Amino acid sequence: LKPFFRALAKECGVDFCAMWGIMCGPPEEGEHGTPHANEAWWASQVICAKVDEVAEGGEGTESERFYKFVGEHGNERWIKSSRLTLTGPPDLGTTLGGTITAFTEVRQPYWSVQPHNWITYHAFMILEIDHGALFILCERKTDMLELVVGEINIPIAFMKAFRAVGPGRNPSRCVDEPRQVVSTKITVRQLLGWIDGQVEERWQPYDLLKSNCQHFAADLQSFLLDPSAPRHRAENPIQLKTPESMQDRAFILSTVARAPRALKYIPESFRRDRQIVLAAVSNDGAALRYAPEALRADFEVAMAAVRQNGYSLPYVHPLIRQDRQIVLAAVQQNGYVLCYCAEEHRMDRQVVMAAVQQEGYALRYVAGKLRKDPEVLLATGRQNPVALARASFLF
Repeated sequence: LKPFFRALAKECGVDFCAMWGIMCGPPEEGEHGTPHANEAWWASQVICAKVDEVAEGGEGTESERFYKFVGEHGNERWIKSSRLTLTGPPDLGTTLGGTITAFTEVRQPYWSVQPHNWITYHAFMILEIDHGALFILCERKTDMLELVVGEINIPIAFMKAFRAVGPGRNPSRCVDEPRQVVSTKITVRQLLGWIDGQVEERWQPYDLLKSNCQHFAADLQSFLLDPSAPRHRAENPIQLKTPESMQDRAFILSTVARAPRALKYIPESFRRDRQIVLAAVSNDGAALRYAPEALRADFEVAMAAVRQNGYSLPYVHPLIRQDRQIVLAAVQQNGYVLCYCAEEHRMDRQVVMAAVQQEGYALRYVAGKLRKDPEVLLATGRQNPVALARASFLF
């Protein structure tokens, strides 16, 4: 089916494989000479690392780290972790064709002593590929999706101990839920297609009650066990339109004004149209992630996006993401995005006050002396007394 949909996409100007990522898997990066429509989301919200065994350690770099791992039998092994630069779904080579044959949910309780049925735990998933030939770790950590791909012979114990950003987990406190066999023959390519479609489109800022690690783990399990369920399909508001309408600029403009995230599915030539992108981000700032790089670096476009939705700040091009005007507009709309701001802004009284007045929990990201500044603390307490009380345990 894949060649058929690729040909149909070329004829109609619609990326059908982006629509049905579960069927075709993620499109190849740079296919037809165009960037991936989700480039900004993958670059800003996903961390992916590949780990493999090496004979000895080496000098670490920003993208490579070496760790000495002691196995269950006391044997020492050197593991290299390589962080991938993402502009779309990661290119995992032959691993893409591997079949997910089982998974285990691993839970790490927040406290060393607590009942097993309490919801106070961090959850992550370890997927077995081709009956344990290799493993993939998937977890949500705050606003980030982390993936770790273990090459052949990487032990599952290492996968439990290390995140995509490196060590930082105590495996002795991790508790495995019962291992579940997967019979749906989902491949790694299809998993990435699902992430590139349904997961990306419904990705929300971290929320303790609505969007956290446990929600992601539950959604991933549901997908692996029943990938054909309607809830796991990407939502394309223009998928039933005719090829002629997809080349009609007036139609495209009215569509993105009404359904801004349709920007993901329109022809590349229209995604480069500044007026169309402005119409989209003015109604849904998060649609900025579907804009091409040049328009994500456009000050007016970026400002329109963050004013509508401060959470679009991560999708602003790095060249202007830390512009003070853009940062201030973003935290005024959503104080929580202070976490994406450079330290100079997190020490800026005006920026910090705007953030905590909009969202008290932004206090945890304040830097320097302002963390204990009476005016900042008073503003935090007025907006959210619980946030102020919680901060007293952190600082």
